[in-house]
Amino acid sequence: MRWSARSRLHFFLALAAVAAFSGCDKNTGGSGDGKSTTGTAASSSNQSSSGAKRIVLLNNNDSEFWTAARSGIKSANEKLHLADENITGLMEINDGTLEGQIQKLRQFESQPDVIGVGISVLDPNNPQLIAEMRKLKEKGIPVLCFDSDVDRGKYRDARSYFVGTDNSEGGKLLGDVAKHLKPEGCEYAQFVGRLSAQNARDRMDGFTEAVGDKFKQVGRWEDDTDRGRAIDNVKTAMQQNPNLGMVVGIWSYNAPAIVKALEGSNKPDITVVAFDAEAPAIAAAAQGKIHAMVVQNPFEMGYQSIRILKAMIDKDEKTLKKLFPNADKPDGDFYNTGLRIVVPEKSPLKKEMFAGKGDFFTAPEFQKWLAERNLTSS
Repeated sequence: MRWSARSRLHFFLALAAVAAFSGCDKNTGGSGDGKSTTGTAASSSNQSSSGAKRIVLLNNNDSEFWTAARSGIKSANEKLHLADENITGLMEINDGTLEGQIQKLRQFESQPDVIGVGISVLDPNNPQLIAEMRKLKEKGIPVLCFDSDVDRGKYRDARSYFVGTDNSEGGKLLGDVAKHLKPEGCEYAQFVGRLSAQNARDRMDGFTEAVGDKFKQVGRWEDDTDRGRAIDNVKTAMQQNPNLGMVVGIWSYNAPAIVKALEGSNKPDITVVAFDAEAPAIAAAAQGKIHAMVVQNPFEMGYQSIRILKAMIDKDEKTLKKLFPNADKPDGDFYNTGLRIVVPEKSPLKKEMFAGKGDFFTAPEFQKWLAERNLTSS
């Protein structure tokens, strides 16, 4: 077939366009599961060809609790001017399993663009997880824990610092709240994703210690971060314990799950107390369906974790000394991000009952506080 000069030109232009498209990097975003984020933007888990580096925070499961932490990471990226050094702080989302966390850590070890790692530990005593954390440190990659720590008595060496809540004190504070709500005591049940997690164990034990002998624990239910199971666990607890007077949510999604389980249950006298404040839980508290929440500060967890890892990368002893002035003392490797108490607008709980234990908000006040910071949960 004989082509005109114009046809030949169009043909060669088309070939050039195909070649250019084929040469593009197709791995433009997300990790293998497509859930890697830096606040709201996706971030590739593949090795960067541009020399960019990553500081990665690995959480324990995909929950609204981490939205505020991502905002903290985004703020750290901006305020620390990480882009000027071709560095990005981001959050990797685990699938809720221990195996998922172990596999993620192995990936980070093999990826030269990862220069710092934080992890919210699912199992504080798992030898495989501890081994992977140690391998990262041996490779020269700084490692810390945030939100949930390793077993400090056995494996403190697997990470340099812990950023988050004093979970034992948090559990005790929630127990104090419960005693003010039910001074006569009652039967209670506790609900959480994984019973083995350090933050879960410390919160539940702290709560039990604080409420004392007037309260009777009828059980602790584990849902493995399955939201449907979290709802079913509450229903089962109510069916098995007709005198149940209080339900206690330990992880952030447990409070909304409890509210759903109580809907239509004909159990109006059950008191609901919980940790953390996902948006549905705050709305439920404003309606009086949740009687009190002890709320952490995931924004600060995200911000300070990136800040600390960056200081470790830079060997910035001045910043580390400022953040950990008692580093040479027991538990001096712990950065406490603090606690808040959130209650319905009409509540028997008052600020003066908890002086020095945490900031006190009514649900509408806390909603306003979050809105001023472009947040919907904490």
